[in-house]
Amino acid sequence: MKNHAREGEKYASVWSEEDPIEAGGILKLAGFWVGAGVYGIDIMQIKEVIQAKPHRVHPIPHAPPAVEGVIELRGVILPIMDLRVRFGVEVDVESAGANRLIIVGIHGRILGLRVDRVLGELRVPEASLRPAPALAHKGGPEGGTFSGVCKVDDHVVFVLNLQALVGPLDGDATDLAVDHDDA
Repeated sequence: MKNHAREGEKYASVWSEEDPIEAGGILKLAGFWVGAGVYGIDIMQIKEVIQAKPHRVHPIPHAPPAVEGVIELRGVILPIMDLRVRFGVEVDVESAGANRLIIVGIHGRILGLRVDRVLGELRVPEASLRPAPALAHKGGPEGGTFSGVCKVDDHVVFVLNLQALVGPLDGDATDLAVDHDDA
């Protein structure tokens, strides 16, 4: 697997705090790696980012393959979806120590997403966001898995549609999520 630490340095000009960009017309995304791909999530959907290693994942019987299990985080039980499995990316056990869990809010509930590495905040002009390729759409009532794509330096960043990402699983993963009011 590629050393993504060096790759993250390329993004310094995009997500640096030294050059603040006004919020109007700018998408604020949290960028992260899953395998060799770079993805983004609307930063307003993120509750926190934590290191995955110290949290033991407890499997859920009969859960969809991408639902790795649940963890206990400060007394709250959270389901964990492994985006590597969800996207069909080979899991690299050597990079497991760098894995992060992105805790997100979906439909008023919370869920953890396992990713390989977090880049940080990506500030992308709204005008640079393009529709996701038609082949990347799974369809369904929430739309495609990706709400769009944009280019940051030499990388294409796929922007996730969280509602569609968790909806197409066998057994809606949002049913596994914890009510936000309880967290």
